[in-house]
Amino acid sequence: MLLKKINKYFFTLILFLNTSFSQDFLPSSIISLSDIRSVRDFSPDLIASYGEQLAFIDKENRTLGMYAYDSLRVIGGYGSSEYSFIDPIDIIIDELDVMVLDESEGKVSRFDLNLNFIQFYDLLPGYPIYPSAFSIDSRRNIYFFTPDDNILYRRDYSSKKINKFIDYSSNTKSPGCLLDIYINQNDQIGTLFDCSNELHIYNRSGRLQIKYKIELKNPQKSFFINGNWSVIDTIGRIQVSNGLIFDLFIDKKTILDSYINQNNLYVLTKNKIYIFDSTIFPK
Repeated sequence: MLLKKINKYFFTLILFLNTSFSQDFLPSSIISLSDIRSVRDFSPDLIASYGEQLAFIDKENRTLGMYAYDSLRVIGGYGSSEYSFIDPIDIIIDELDVMVLDESEGKVSRFDLNLNFIQFYDLLPGYPIYPSAFSIDSRRNIYFFTPDDNILYRRDYSSKKINKFIDYSSNTKSPGCLLDIYINQNDQIGTLFDCSNELHIYNRSGRLQIKYKIELKNPQKSFFINGNWSVIDTIGRIQVSNGLIFDLFIDKKTILDSYINQNNLYVLTKNKIYIFDSTIFPK
């Protein structure tokens, strides 16, 4: 089981940290990537999770890995087959599907949890685009952002139609700098901008509901945790929509990626995965 892959000194560390770093929120467990990595050149940059299964993207080697039941399976590599990637830059697990965004190909690859290929989604067929972020709502509509034209598109799951959802091209404060898209269970859409340090929240019809100013210097991902919109930066600081900022203990490592799955926040660094119980985070 994944949660058994814990550093053997972890609980001793917890006792020490409770006295020395009481201002930080401590992880419920830590997984060393050396316990997962069975392929020497597999070095993940992105993470996603479903239950106790973990999915990874290694951008440099253009590979997708799935870790489950103490075993790592890796597919991909540079190429044009259904199991290959050119520039995989984002990953989501939606229901029982692993979805990978390929920037250069302008498409999303869909796999099952055993990494069997299911299908491609061409995001704008016949038109060259380079999407930098994507997300999926409860009705399986795909939202993707293209920095070249500064537009957030929506691909309708039923009709396959692709429409402009939000056009930022006339907004000089957000010139193609949309960093992340997150959609909560109510299908509110959060878009995070690193140039203006703002988080914009829209309803499912695209109407802007509120903007939050982000005080973090290097915001990375946005989430919806404990009924609040939150943003995490590259050093483990989290800002809640009410302005509260708190720290995660990650051994002063740089965060490569993070992913929320139910009540667990997975934080990926170069050598470890830190798992936090998000229910204890302040609201």
